[in-house]
Amino acid sequence: MKRSAALLTAVLLALAAPAGAQVYKWVDEKGRTHYGEKPPEGVKATEVGAPTPPNNPVAQEPDWKKKELEMKRERIQKEKKEANEAARQQRSSAQREGACADAHRRLETLEDTIRIYDRNAKGEKVYLEDKDRPAAIAKEKRWIADNCR
Repeated sequence: MKRSAALLTAVLLALAAPAGAQVYKWVDEKGRTHYGEKPPEGVKATEVGAPTPPNNPVAQEPDWKKKELEMKRERIQKEKKEANEAARQQRSSAQREGACADAHRRLETLEDTIRIYDRNAKGEKVYLEDKDRPAAIAKEKRWIADNCR
């Protein structure tokens, strides 16, 4: 922690130092490292060098802007995808509930004693025979058990 604070101090001093100013590094009697333009007297200091300004700090800014925009785009796409998935699940759930309601109605109709018919490919009425009724009831019950809650 102390080293990072010292390093931060050095960086800030380097940035604040006028162009051409020399930066020195030294260690005090407590073992802490310091940076500055002028070391204290009687302390062995090493010359770190003159700070060099960044080549083009303005050119670095668009990279961050691009990254931020890309992150926003990704977040929006993720939110849209999640919303679409939720809507699809809701539609699927509604369709399943409708199909289950239809299956329950068909089962009630099959269990009644009324005559049941369907239309064939020619459009003619084809009646369900009494001997086929138990198989049709069992088929509807299996479908309901498999697909409904």
